[in-house]
Amino acid sequence: MKTSVYWTTRCFVRVLPLLFLIGIVGAFEGAFAATPPVLLSNATSTRAIALESVTQRPEPFNLTASAQFSTDLRTRVELFVMNLDLLAGEGANALSADAEDAAKVRYPLTVEYVGQVPGFEGISMVIVRLNDSMTSTMGDVLVRLNLHGVASNRVRIAIGTIGGGPADDPGAVPTPAPPTPPSPPTPLTISQYRSQFTNPALAAGGDGLRFLEQVTWGPTSADLTHLRSIGMQAYLDEQFNASDSNYPLMTLYPIMPPASCTGTCLRDNYTMYPLQLRFFQNALTGPDQLRQRVAFALHQLIPVSGRELNNSPSWVAPYLRTMDAQAFGNFRTLLFDITLNPAMGFYLDMAGNSKASPNENYAREIKQLFSIGPDLLNQDGTPVLDSQGNRVPSYDNGTITNLARIFTGWNLTTTTTPVDGSIVPDYITPMPLVNNTNTYDIASKTLAPVSNTVFPACTNCTNTTNFKNYKTNELNMAIDALFNHQNTGPYLCTQLIHQMVTSNPSPAYVGRCAAAFANNGSNIRGDMKAVITAIILDPEARGDVKTDPAYGHLREPVLFIDNLLRAFNATSDFNIAGSLRGSFSYTNDLDQDLFSPPTVFSYYAADYGLPGTNLFGPEFGVLSTSTSLKRANFVDTLFLANNGNGIPAGVDRPTGTQVNYASYQALAGNPQSLVDALDVFLLHSTMSATMKSSVVQTVTNVTNGDAAIRTRTAIYLIASSSQYQVEK
Repeated sequence: MKTSVYWTTRCFVRVLPLLFLIGIVGAFEGAFAATPPVLLSNATSTRAIALESVTQRPEPFNLTASAQFSTDLRTRVELFVMNLDLLAGEGANALSADAEDAAKVRYPLTVEYVGQVPGFEGISMVIVRLNDSMTSTMGDVLVRLNLHGVASNRVRIAIGTIGGGPADDPGAVPTPAPPTPPSPPTPLTISQYRSQFTNPALAAGGDGLRFLEQVTWGPTSADLTHLRSIGMQAYLDEQFNASDSNYPLMTLYPIMPPASCTGTCLRDNYTMYPLQLRFFQNALTGPDQLRQRVAFALHQLIPVSGRELNNSPSWVAPYLRTMDAQAFGNFRTLLFDITLNPAMGFYLDMAGNSKASPNENYAREIKQLFSIGPDLLNQDGTPVLDSQGNRVPSYDNGTITNLARIFTGWNLTTTTTPVDGSIVPDYITPMPLVNNTNTYDIASKTLAPVSNTVFPACTNCTNTTNFKNYKTNELNMAIDALFNHQNTGPYLCTQLIHQMVTSNPSPAYVGRCAAAFANNGSNIRGDMKAVITAIILDPEARGDVKTDPAYGHLREPVLFIDNLLRAFNATSDFNIAGSLRGSFSYTNDLDQDLFSPPTVFSYYAADYGLPGTNLFGPEFGVLSTSTSLKRANFVDTLFLANNGNGIPAGVDRPTGTQVNYASYQALAGNPQSLVDALDVFLLHSTMSATMKSSVVQTVTNVTNGDAAIRTRTAIYLIASSSQYQVEK
């Protein structure tokens, strides 16, 4: 929106004196990031104080503006809001807005401007652009504003004609301006905001549980008690220094199983079983919960797949160890290490790459998926657009070709297996440059538009040492070009925020994380600890209650499983994912074959959009009618089937997996108290009143009054609900 300062100021001065003549309401109170924004309405209804942004005319609003003050003629509408607790320097890219019509269709509204009203700094004006899909005869719509995951009240504006539209929200009341203008806010800087989390008291409410959902594989009562004693910042510091649970290096087996390798030998050396077992052991009992969460998120960003690697856990384990090692390291180191990782070399064909026919697979994916993404990005993650409004590619085919030429000369080595003395590929040692320098491409190259750096031809390649020095230097230059690209920070931050906090972060949130990637405070770029801290200690991540309907993310299958097992202090043999010998796989059943993602896009596409919306929902890519039912079946297996004895022992399952709900069973005599307690721990007190009433009634109707059945029924109903499975 290109509304001039003149128009903006003139609007403020004309309108705000009128606002304080329209009714009175009580004082608004609340702590930073805890009080919802309040959109102002008139004194007798929820009809908004709203004006067309250029003409200053009131509703009804035409869809086409009468005067062009922007790149298009779509109408912009001014709304007025209190309690808008922006950070210092935060602007329109921190906000989102939407409108809902009588048919319950929601239309996203682009927020183009936000600013304080001169002389009335406790009130802000927000300008929104009407959605292109709106129609001129829709009548009233309900408009909402969202900041830091918290939604405002909804107010009514008229499109085309006044009247009709959806009913007011339950409990909605008029929200006129108070008789005395509110005091102007004193915005906190992001550093000041983060510094608050040295105070353990900030973990006392529901946000302590939300924090643990984000930084662990699921809250436990012991973890919650510890967090509330030391605070969030200290908890992060502990996690950054916790010992690494890691994945063990395994004996390298021949590509084809020896004749003597049968039964458990096949299971342990030709399936992902040992790595899957270790994953659940680390997730359920490991001390380094945050490292394991971040390492798994990095695995999804930069995947290899066991199904393409001979199903050999000894080939995949060194790759997983790299993810663990660099989860708290530097992203530049991760890019370099993963480039020379043998599993990645085999998976995306860099191993054996030669100048005679350079393979472009790894060159393409390290850019498209692993570092910068396909389109040029602003620092807040929004796409750069050309003069016609089209996205600008971040690279072209020439870039891929030249990068593939750089990635020539490396290959796996071989070693002798202690199993039978055979020669096997070495998937443990990083790929070295081969001695056959004829495979090296040593001609000049450029990586424009990724980087304008010229990669000069080798002028002294007269011996093997010089050849290898040249290629090593060239590889480092290429990794530097990707690491230092303007996209890398916002691209990485967006993917990690999706995994850990919310699928639809505001651009402002992405921008704050990208700033931490660019500079950790000590002029170091790519510091993963700084990136993680920025993600977790951000106002969009923190807060007891998040009411923005677009906030949160679906718990992917392994997160869903781990959250439930940790919440109820499960004891387990850790075999949740099954094995080659017919043991049932609960992760496969939910369409997540652990450590064997189906494509280089991982288990699901990072840009998967929710059908019928403008929202991202990556994990919904593996949610279907079938897997929705299977999620409920998994909860049934844990809590209802087999008299609540969980996953039974069986093939490759020495003990099975059992949950412990005794502390909740003690409350079963009072169904309301039981459901309230489960609401607190599983949903940090966000269960809707309708759902709570239904669950309480169902539990009450357990006619024999059996405490165990009542408890298991309550857990089943909550854990199988969408309100639990979408983590908010």
